[in-house]
Amino acid sequence: MYFLEWVYRIQRSFLYIYIYILGVVVCTKMTDGAVYGLIASFSAVLLFNYFFTVPYYSLQVDDSNYPITFFIMGITSLITSTITSSEKKSALHARYEADQANAFYELTSSLRDTVSMEEAEKAIVRSFSKTFHVEAAFLPRRSQTDSCVNLQGAEYYAWPILGKEEPYGILYIPAANAEAFDKTQLLLVDSMCECAALGLEKTESLVRQIQIQEQMVQEHYRSDLLRSISHDLRTPLSGIMGICELLLNTNLPATRRNELVAGILQETGWLYSLVENILNLTRMEEGQLRLNRQPECAEELAEAAIRTTENRHPGRPIQFSIPEELILIDVDGKLVVQLLVNLLENAIRHTRNEGAIEMQLFLSSDQTEAVFAIQDEGDGILSEDLPHLFEPFYTGKKSSQDKARGVGLGLAICQSIVQAHGGRIRAENRLDFHGARFEVTLPLNESPSEKTES
Repeated sequence: MYFLEWVYRIQRSFLYIYIYILGVVVCTKMTDGAVYGLIASFSAVLLFNYFFTVPYYSLQVDDSNYPITFFIMGITSLITSTITSSEKKSALHARYEADQANAFYELTSSLRDTVSMEEAEKAIVRSFSKTFHVEAAFLPRRSQTDSCVNLQGAEYYAWPILGKEEPYGILYIPAANAEAFDKTQLLLVDSMCECAALGLEKTESLVRQIQIQEQMVQEHYRSDLLRSISHDLRTPLSGIMGICELLLNTNLPATRRNELVAGILQETGWLYSLVENILNLTRMEEGQLRLNRQPECAEELAEAAIRTTENRHPGRPIQFSIPEELILIDVDGKLVVQLLVNLLENAIRHTRNEGAIEMQLFLSSDQTEAVFAIQDEGDGILSEDLPHLFEPFYTGKKSSQDKARGVGLGLAICQSIVQAHGGRIRAENRLDFHGARFEVTLPLNESPSEKTES
């Protein structure tokens, strides 16, 4: 019996010790700092002495071994609380690092593909809002009134996002949310602000590089334009001056005089076309080109373009095939004629005198668009030239003879006119014969009943 009672007392003592240590661990886990662990350890020893040692419900002891036991228990509880507190801090630190890594990844990923400051600022707002589950706002430096979120009617805490020389702007988080942030979240906000500043700096640098490249391209275009115009104007003007001097200083037969006057007319027509292209290109770049849309007969526009081209290039007849039905398109007739003239003159410039030039007019397969097709019997288009045909000032990589009368504006003007009308233009090499083929597709004019239904 004595042995069983001794075993029972040992089991009960272990149970009390387990409860005692559990209380210390729980207290340490629910509090912050080692001081609370010390207080919990000391309090647990006193409570154990009060409730579980004889005499019960008092702080006195009747066994001289109890103080040693209490001391060992105190040391044990102190070590336990220290370890628990350390693990808690490690867990908080690990959580902070994980949150920081995820937040930085989200922020840098969203800033990676931005190409403007507006996109970068919106990406920053989205990242902060998603990370902290708040409705963040950003007031950029360049504006004192506009922001990504309306700031009126609520109180906000502000974090400046600083650049090397001056702030990029101010990040705002609602005060109700910011006041609930713990220390790790506040540190994360500061770190993300630094990361956002780096992202804005990268985006700003990219924007500047793009602007510099655009300026370089514009300067390149301007220099190419001046060089091409000066060259292409000098040649016909020299010819015109020479013919005029010949007409003034010599008595020529009427037939010869008419031929020389026709040459002057051809050269001046080419100069007029060049000036018209340059003016239209300038208007398009400045956004000042206005379309005077009216219902036009596609056949009449094509015939007008053919007459103009044949007058400028006598002896170069153009074949023309049309469908039986009447085709109406809602376009600016003057611009469409210029578009077709540019394509016809381009075909003539790249086709030998004996080569044929043909224009076809037909409806698309779905009967919703008119298609103008101009094809020649020239040498075709080089594969490396195809992707660049419609770029301004691009004249191809063929011989200088081909480029002698081409500034490289005609096809660029054609594409701009077609796009302004909501159409399409494409170039390809002919499959049935050697030469090139250009197709222009323009939407048909809607009938009054169709407009009413739409």
